[in-house]
Amino acid sequence: MKSKHIIVPVALVSILSFVIYGFTGKTSVPHSAASATPVLIMADSLDLAKHKGKVIVLSFWASWSKISRSENKHLVRVFQKYKTNPKIVFISVSLDTDQTSWKTAIEEDGLTWTEHVCDFKKYESPVALKFNVNTLPRIILLDSKGHISQSSAKMIDIENHIDALLK
Repeated sequence: MKSKHIIVPVALVSILSFVIYGFTGKTSVPHSAASATPVLIMADSLDLAKHKGKVIVLSFWASWSKISRSENKHLVRVFQKYKTNPKIVFISVSLDTDQTSWKTAIEEDGLTWTEHVCDFKKYESPVALKFNVNTLPRIILLDSKGHISQSSAKMIDIENHIDALLK
């Protein structure tokens, strides 16, 4: 008798979760209650044009790259510094091939900005090819006109140029 009382609420929660998240077309990653913005993941689309007029920090990484995962700590620190500035956008492009590993790494690394893209094609991803990304990590800073201002494997090299572009 007790098992019925447990199964019904669990089933209802499962169905409700599917209804809320299953029809959105986007996948959300679980995030801590302290996170102000839920992380939206778009598995195969990147539209830089919608950020016209903004500085863009475009971070190429992968869950399997230890150097990328380490560099994510610096990226998070810089994001925290600028997250309330409407003139800058942070976008992560993963070159992962496994969706579960990708989503887990986003959560573990605290990548709380809202745009994450992965088409699971690794270095054959059209976005990686467009930006000539052949090693990870690669962080590209785009100015407000969409031109590449800086490109580096280290966030510290990019960070020094952000303030100048935001003026």
